[in-house]
Amino acid sequence: MGEHFLKIFWKVAVTFVVICPALSQSYIKYKDPTGNFSTLVYDSESENIFIGGLNKVYRLDAGDLRLIVQGDIGPKLDNPECQTPPPAECAFERTFRNNSNKLLLQFGDKIISCGTVNRGTCEFLYSSNLTIIGQLVSPPVINTDGNSVAMITQNSGDEPNLYIGTPAAIDPDLPPFTTRSLVDFEVQKSMLQKSQKKASDSHIRQGFKMDFIHGFNSNNVNYYVVVYDENYSQTIPNYQTYIAHTCESDQTYKVSYIELPLVCNHKGQKYMLAQSAYLANRVPSEPNTSSLILVVTFGMSENGASSIPERKSAVCVYSLSDKIEYSFLNAYKECAQGNTTFKTVQWAGSDQHDCKANDLWEQLLVDEQVPYCHYLEQIPDLGGNAPIVADAIYQEDDTLFTSVTFQYVDEVQESVIFLGDDKGDLVKLRLNSLTSAQKYETKTIDAGSAVIRNGLMLSKDNDSIYVTTKQQITKVPVEECEQYTTCSECLGVGGGVGDPYCGWCTLMNRCTRKNDNECTGAYKDGENRWLNNFDQCISITDIEPANLPSDMQIELTLTVRSLPSGTPQSYFCVFEDIKTMPVLAIDNTKESPTLTCETPPEVEIVKPDGFRKVNLSILSNETNMEFVSSEFVFYDCSAFQDCTNCVSSNFACDWCIYENECTGNSLKCKLQGVVGGKGNAQTNATKFGPDKCPRLKKRDTEILLSVDTKRPIEVVAQNLPMLETGQEGYECVIGEEVVRAEVMVNNTIRCEPKQYSYSDQEQEKPIVLKVRWNGNFMIDNPDKVTVTLYKCDVNRTTCGKCLLADSKYECGWCNQVMCRYKDHCQNGAPFLNGNVVCPNPKIISFSPLKGPIEGGTQLIIKGENLGLAFNDTESIMVDNVNCVTEEEGYIPSEQLQCTLSSTPTRLSSWVKVKISKESTTYSATSEEKYSFVIPEVTKIEPTLGPMSGGTDVILEGDNLDAGTSVNVTIADQPCLDIQRKEDGTIHCVTSPVITNVTIGDVVLMIDNGKDDSNVMFYYKTDPTITKILPGHAIASGGTRVQVKGLNLHVAKKKILTMTIDSQEFRGECFNASSLGVSMTCKAPNISAKFMPLEEANYMSIPEYGFILDGVTKYQSLDGEYPPFEYFVDPEYFDLEDNEYNKNEDENLIIPGRNLNLASQKEDVQVKIGKGVCEVKDIGLLHLTCKPPEDQPKSLDGSDGAAEVIVYHGNLNFSVGLLKYYKWPLPLPLEQMIAIAAILIIVILIIVGFCIYRCKAGRSEQKITQFRQQLDQLEMKVAQECKEAFAELQIEIELPTNEEYENQGIPYREFRSCILRVLFPDQPDHPILRDLPENGVRSEKVDMGLQQFGSLINNKTFLLLFIRTLESQSSFTIKDKSNVASLLIVVLQSKMDYATDILKVLLADLIEKGVDQDRARLLMRRNESVAEKFVSNWLSFLLHSYLQESAAAPLYRLFRAIKIHVERGPVDAVTADARYSLNEGKLIREILEYETLNIYAIGLDPAKDPVEVKVLSIDTIMQAKEKIMDALYKNVPYSQRPSPDTVELEWKNTSGRLTLQDENDYTKGDGEWKRLNTLSVYEIRNGASITLINKQGCNSTLTHPRYMNSHVTSSPSRSMSPMLGQGDSENSVKVCHLVKHGDNDNQEGDRGNRMVSEIFLTRLLYTKGALQKFVDELFATILNVRREAANVPLPIKYLFDYFDDQAKENGITNPEVVHAWKSNSLPLRFWVNLIKNPDVIFDIHKSDAVDACLSIIGQTLMDSCSVSEHQLTKESPSSKLLYAKDIPNYKKLVAEYYTEIQRRPAVSDQEMNRVLGDHSTKHKYDFHEQTALNELYYTYVRKYREIIMPKLEEDEIAQEQKLAYKLSEVEIAMGDLYSYTLPLKS
Repeated sequence: MGEHFLKIFWKVAVTFVVICPALSQSYIKYKDPTGNFSTLVYDSESENIFIGGLNKVYRLDAGDLRLIVQGDIGPKLDNPECQTPPPAECAFERTFRNNSNKLLLQFGDKIISCGTVNRGTCEFLYSSNLTIIGQLVSPPVINTDGNSVAMITQNSGDEPNLYIGTPAAIDPDLPPFTTRSLVDFEVQKSMLQKSQKKASDSHIRQGFKMDFIHGFNSNNVNYYVVVYDENYSQTIPNYQTYIAHTCESDQTYKVSYIELPLVCNHKGQKYMLAQSAYLANRVPSEPNTSSLILVVTFGMSENGASSIPERKSAVCVYSLSDKIEYSFLNAYKECAQGNTTFKTVQWAGSDQHDCKANDLWEQLLVDEQVPYCHYLEQIPDLGGNAPIVADAIYQEDDTLFTSVTFQYVDEVQESVIFLGDDKGDLVKLRLNSLTSAQKYETKTIDAGSAVIRNGLMLSKDNDSIYVTTKQQITKVPVEECEQYTTCSECLGVGGGVGDPYCGWCTLMNRCTRKNDNECTGAYKDGENRWLNNFDQCISITDIEPANLPSDMQIELTLTVRSLPSGTPQSYFCVFEDIKTMPVLAIDNTKESPTLTCETPPEVEIVKPDGFRKVNLSILSNETNMEFVSSEFVFYDCSAFQDCTNCVSSNFACDWCIYENECTGNSLKCKLQGVVGGKGNAQTNATKFGPDKCPRLKKRDTEILLSVDTKRPIEVVAQNLPMLETGQEGYECVIGEEVVRAEVMVNNTIRCEPKQYSYSDQEQEKPIVLKVRWNGNFMIDNPDKVTVTLYKCDVNRTTCGKCLLADSKYECGWCNQVMCRYKDHCQNGAPFLNGNVVCPNPKIISFSPLKGPIEGGTQLIIKGENLGLAFNDTESIMVDNVNCVTEEEGYIPSEQLQCTLSSTPTRLSSWVKVKISKESTTYSATSEEKYSFVIPEVTKIEPTLGPMSGGTDVILEGDNLDAGTSVNVTIADQPCLDIQRKEDGTIHCVTSPVITNVTIGDVVLMIDNGKDDSNVMFYYKTDPTITKILPGHAIASGGTRVQVKGLNLHVAKKKILTMTIDSQEFRGECFNASSLGVSMTCKAPNISAKFMPLEEANYMSIPEYGFILDGVTKYQSLDGEYPPFEYFVDPEYFDLEDNEYNKNEDENLIIPGRNLNLASQKEDVQVKIGKGVCEVKDIGLLHLTCKPPEDQPKSLDGSDGAAEVIVYHGNLNFSVGLLKYYKWPLPLPLEQMIAIAAILIIVILIIVGFCIYRCKAGRSEQKITQFRQQLDQLEMKVAQECKEAFAELQIEIELPTNEEYENQGIPYREFRSCILRVLFPDQPDHPILRDLPENGVRSEKVDMGLQQFGSLINNKTFLLLFIRTLESQSSFTIKDKSNVASLLIVVLQSKMDYATDILKVLLADLIEKGVDQDRARLLMRRNESVAEKFVSNWLSFLLHSYLQESAAAPLYRLFRAIKIHVERGPVDAVTADARYSLNEGKLIREILEYETLNIYAIGLDPAKDPVEVKVLSIDTIMQAKEKIMDALYKNVPYSQRPSPDTVELEWKNTSGRLTLQDENDYTKGDGEWKRLNTLSVYEIRNGASITLINKQGCNSTLTHPRYMNSHVTSSPSRSMSPMLGQGDSENSVKVCHLVKHGDNDNQEGDRGNRMVSEIFLTRLLYTKGALQKFVDELFATILNVRREAANVPLPIKYLFDYFDDQAKENGITNPEVVHAWKSNSLPLRFWVNLIKNPDVIFDIHKSDAVDACLSIIGQTLMDSCSVSEHQLTKESPSSKLLYAKDIPNYKKLVAEYYTEIQRRPAVSDQEMNRVLGDHSTKHKYDFHEQTALNELYYTYVRKYREIIMPKLEEDEIAQEQKLAYKLSEVEIAMGDLYSYTLPLKS
């Protein structure tokens, strides 16, 4: 049993492995319809693909072709006439021109991109984010009119070089071949005045063009394949392909350049236009041949007359050394002998032309080897007409091969050539030799789109090939062996050519590659384990014997071709599921081995088949798999039940008549009764074959018998046996009736007469006649002689139906009541039969009941006795309207069909039919009336649809159900799929129309009637989709997807579709706006197919789209839009508290997880019983909603606790019961505020009353004034309370993630970012520059700095140096930070060494902290070099990770804060704001202002104005900055014009006015001067303001940018501006909104003051607005998704080091290590970035934004703390603000640290690899010499007298003579001290 199960398991497993991959032939691809891809680069190290296209460069993941980042390279301002790109001035106007990438290269961590704008200049891009590096002004590098090639090569120890081949141009500075700098693309200075090869101007002007096909380097020689017209100066062109080489050692290109034609021949035709080329490394099969070959595809051009090839292609292969280089060397030799076939290159402007004999050169060339590079300057460049010719290895018509690549398949030692063609196909060739190849497969990859030149590229593992067309890149496996399920399919690919990758794994019975992983023992040669020849396919070619009786057991011999070697114990014979038998012997001496096994002892045969076909297979004991099979037959003669089947079989069986049995041994039977079969050795038969069997003969006529009729039955038989004594006679068996029979003359058998009947209500019942003898011996009836019993009356209830019965039955209409057999009708009763007319015709029904008056309606009449023939119908009339009869549709006696004529008016009448034959006529009249009507359309719904049609429309009107045929046209186009509904409406689908049709008539045709109504249908432009937000959903669907576009309302049917594995999932779209610019869709539920990526919580779905009526453009968005992402479903947990205190708990918080991964709050609905809890916010881990005011009723209507149900998309969660609880005293916030305000008012009234009583004598004017102040105060309090309440309830809209991504994130480059970390106060630090050269002293300084660098690289010296400095009291914290920063710069190229130093310094610090019982404070205060060194180390190593993960949410947080803060007033002087998180920066006054929408015009007036929101109380500088933010929203801040260099100009009715912060409008108020605002200038909504270049100069004193630099910021509320001479007693103080620093007790203003705490609700409002952005940032920082890829190795390495140090120092308190980790990573790294986002982003951070960021940074610090802070009402607001969030954040921090600790440790080797990669990438970012210089002069010289003794005291330093070496540095640096040099040993 177990063995049988195991076999079945292996069968299923193999079937799964073989079949499943074949089920899907869809390949991974990335598509951009606007991409216009042109270039391709594959970075094997990062496994990224870079693609150049139109205005874009793409970075894709090579694994799944996921778009990682997309960089913009255009459009750019350009004019072809401009000699230099912007920002250089140009006399010609520049316009934005598309930039098509022509050249793409990778250089380290940079990408070089050269395009068609700015005369072919190039630029550097960061490979990480594809942003442009700096503002390099590149010279022209390539000719934009043709194709160029480039190579980067580097010899050991040399700087890398960039070699360019580009078409010759008029520009003398753009030669065809150049070597350029990889810094600024300038031609190298050492190139002898740019004397590279260049075409002469005159030739170029004559139309000389070059097309560079390919370039490559080998053995320090550069090769170029180029096509040009060799007759460029003549009338008839002759385009040819040339291959040229230049030697790298030839710095001038003067001497080593040589070119020769490259020709490919095929059957006498020359293919001369190269299309693509590839240098391949091939293991040669022929001895003494080169492994490097050049594979070139050619196109045909008749006589080279055109550069555009015909669609005929050939492929040629050239050996690089044996063919190409040998031809070059031979050309030199021929030239040296004066052979004029060779000559100098005329297009290059050479003076000399023909070769001249040169004996010296000829002698030098005798022993030269290839590749040959000569250095004789007197011998110029060389060309000629002696082509390098090869015969085509493959040729094909009707195609053009545009790309080629090559792979040597090592495991089979075969070569494969991959070709891409102009049809989008991938063609695979099997290379047999250098002269022959065969095509074995063609795959269509992107039908109709040509593969770009050099658009084929192999993956790093060589298992896939990337095929690139203009709009798409596709990843295709190099082989798909698994798709072949049989050996013949596997090895017969390409008509028997075979796929070199694939072979048949015999023992595993599948098609695989040749490796032990897929096929065990594949490399065991000669053992037939892995077959790759079609003639080798394993099969059982013979079985001896071929069949066997089921009860016989013998040995079978199986002949098996290609049987794998093995012993008999290796195999089993498997007889299907009957039995598995061991192999007894194997004979390998024959050409095809044989094996022997026994058959099963007995095999069951199912009767009456008599045999059983069994699948006989061979099972491998090694793999437990059946690997080859054939059919084998077991038979059992006794299973045959009759003579005919017995002797007709292919088996050795005889029939014994008298024994009535089939047997394989008839010797026991009576001799005269044996009928012989085939090939039975044990037979005594004398007659053979089925014709000799006793049997009934076939009859020519039926045997018919009416039921209840007594009549004999006779049949003829043959070979009837003679009855012997004692044997019973013959009997007939008809159904269940048995009658006696007798044998008549001529072997006729006569069955006795008998009445037969059957109960079934069927007209006839055929019964096979059986004849038997001797009881149960049957006479064969091979022809199935049958007796047919019948009944006349069944289903013949009318006269007409009866007379239609076949005459053979002899039925008739008896006595006008029933159908009877003629003999059964009573004598004398009327009996009708034959072709007569039945009486009493009858109309039962007709349809339709009405039709148009124009006629043409097809009337169908159903009834009885309506004539036996079509001609029996005399007429059909409706009133006086004739209905023309039609034979089509006529059913004898039952149905008539006719077409009605027209009538001029409406009428209604009966249908009359006349039936006649000869002189007999009968008529029938319907019971219902038929009506002639006028159909009319009155309405169509909907009234509009897209021009592509497909709209389901409904026609309403009168009599639309009339008639038979319906036709509808709309705008002369047929309406399709017409359906009439029971409600009388007509439904159909509109057809597409041409673009100029916008309106059309609805025309209805019913039969001959036409209704040309005035109902109109409007065709609108097809819907377009521009944006899909968000591009993600939860797996169960139902979440909202917002679709933006145009005319979305036009389509009636709107459905969002997702397709996974050919299964489509649908989601309904609704709420299309009236203008059609948006609609909402529900994401489909894909949970049945949801399979998230490994270690991720989402899956991407590239194949999705929209059904929009008949619009096909958006049915599939695959490649046009980013893949749609589905995230894991959210989960909601039970409520933590089932009581809701309405007074204390403003909101209800529901816990969960994964809540906002793919959802917004609009996707969620929360119900409490029958009430709704309004969703306020949704975070990752909790949902916040506002319950109803009063306790909702439960779902059953009862009071008490109500069930809380969360509806999230299509999901719902019951999270518990909720009951309201109210304290008797506390009130809601707004009521408490109101009461407090009232109390204040009451108190003030009492105070006022007291004052009034005390000063009753004061004037009435004072009393009135006081009352007014009280009234104003009351109104202000009420207003503030109302505004605060409204703000807390109104939803805040901030930009979505997609909007941020569309705008782009302005990252700083690595160097700029790190500089701000190392030296935040020195943006122009000297390390950015090299040391200035200064003559002889410079050489000494360089030498001294090199020696000092060697000392720094000495671990002993460096540690002593740091420890010595730190021990000095004068060595300040700033010095420590500076030294740590300078050291990291010095060690930037040796990060492994820097890490080693860091670990030692940290160990010292930890040990010191343990000794002083201050271990927990490590890294807290930045008091050591080590602590700053950690910060720098993390900043260096985490920069890439930062950009890829946390930078985006940090930028979104910054932008959200900036937008939210600027929505309210911000004081330009103090930076206090209405909206802030910082209590100390909160404006605590009520300000009157309004929001203005103005239109801003930039410096380029040609551009459209931009709408900008400003505040009426904004200063001019504030308005200016908001305007510039809008105008330059996608421009980094450093690249914008400075706000101080531009002004605002307002054009009003009085003219143009320049707006300024301070001018004559500026109002003075005593010692205060208030800045101008927009309201001062009376600027209103809709005003147009222009940005202009600054004309004059304003006082810097009035600019807030300068003011803020003088404002002292502190947590206290008092912030006094200290401006200019502000310290002077008489100086003017500048203010904006509020006056800070004046006396609070001053009279006159005191009456309007309120308690400032009333404004604290603004903090809550701001927190609520920013909460989701803070949550997103913290979730990213703390790796909430727990993805392994999101934990960088440096963090894991550092944290593990802390864990190890804790163990070494005996620290068991986990809170200590937790503190170390928090102080190092969140505090030193993340908090710094949160507070200073301008470190990584090119932005401007205002003081108001900075105040909010500080609070968020402090929140992260508090979240990382392990200590619990007890909060009270006296606690700072910054602590209280996030008090409820910090516990959740703390939990995330702890989980994050635990998750990092749980991951596998990072080995030193892994870490060193990361450090080495970083060092390589960034070793040139800062100037190491400059940093050394700073260290030396700032610290070594200062502390020399302390450092030297330390070096002399230390033993290791003494051994290494470090003091002496330092003194040598001092001498080299020019510092002479009275120090005695120790003698050198």
